[in-house]
Amino acid sequence: MLDQPRRALSAAVVLAPAVTFAIPCRDAGPFLRPLLESLLGQTRQDFELLLVDDGSRDDSVGLAREVAGSRVRVHRNETPRGIGGNWNRCVELVATPFFCLAHQDDVYEPRYLELLLAALQARPHAALAHCRACAMDAGGSAFESLAERFKEHFWKRDPGQDRAAHYARLWSGNFLCCPTVLYRTEAVRKAGPFRTDLRFALDWEYWFRLLRHGYGIVDVPELLMHYRRHAAAATATATADRSRFDEELLVLDEARAAGIEAGLLPRTARASPALRNNLLHEAMTDLQAGRRAAVAQKLAFVKQRAPALWRDPYVRVFRSLWSFGAPGRLVLGLGRRIAVRYGLGGVS
Repeated sequence: MLDQPRRALSAAVVLAPAVTFAIPCRDAGPFLRPLLESLLGQTRQDFELLLVDDGSRDDSVGLAREVAGSRVRVHRNETPRGIGGNWNRCVELVATPFFCLAHQDDVYEPRYLELLLAALQARPHAALAHCRACAMDAGGSAFESLAERFKEHFWKRDPGQDRAAHYARLWSGNFLCCPTVLYRTEAVRKAGPFRTDLRFALDWEYWFRLLRHGYGIVDVPELLMHYRRHAAAATATATADRSRFDEELLVLDEARAAGIEAGLLPRTARASPALRNNLLHEAMTDLQAGRRAAVAQKLAFVKQRAPALWRDPYVRVFRSLWSFGAPGRLVLGLGRRIAVRYGLGGVS
């Protein structure tokens, strides 16, 4: 009989949650169900499920309770906090050693938690682990994403525990897919909250900050998450109104200065190619879709807000060809595919 309490205590320790899947939610609609089902289907079940609702006008909360029942803990913000504010509220409510900010419209493979948690536990000085991801459309069907194919070049070299190499690679382009990231709660508490003045690049800024705080990053090469691309997504909105590029410019300028001061970038570090690559990729997408006004707006942004890029060779080629109709589109499209295939444009 004396062994029975000991066995019960051991079971309690084993079953104690190690991770929180925190879902920052606002008007998730039908996309919330597949997310929750993918989380509930994880091979590891020692996690808490938390939904933080930021003023939804639909029945996201009701749907979460219908799908997850007693597994989900729901918190409603008294007043909407916005993206960064709601992420911070999620972190405030986390009581486990690790957590993931699971976006409301994505889907996880069953071994996501198993593999990322093992990777992060094996590296006690790392603040986060992340994995490969692929795009899917609003209906859940996978589609080819040139952006993801380009990001594959960042995966070809794992810097291991070299923080400077991680910083330089992240400086070349934000290849981490935000909802794949599993965070160490202690590291996040020390690094401080996400910035609420940013809507698109707040994750990128935060990963630079964690590296400057002395923490590492763990790459998990398996493809374990599917992110959804649709017109209502925050990324699409930020790209359309160009606030995305304003934020990227700000974050990269700050990351360069702070990275040099922290000894993670050399003082001779050139401008990051990331903003240029993102702008040209989106401008080419606009051009192929016939959105010529959007192309002109992006080029005007470069000229006004990033004049150094105006003279960049890649930008100059795009400027000279985009107005030549179908022949120009053909040459630029071929050039983009070559750049994606071979990782041209500053991937390090």
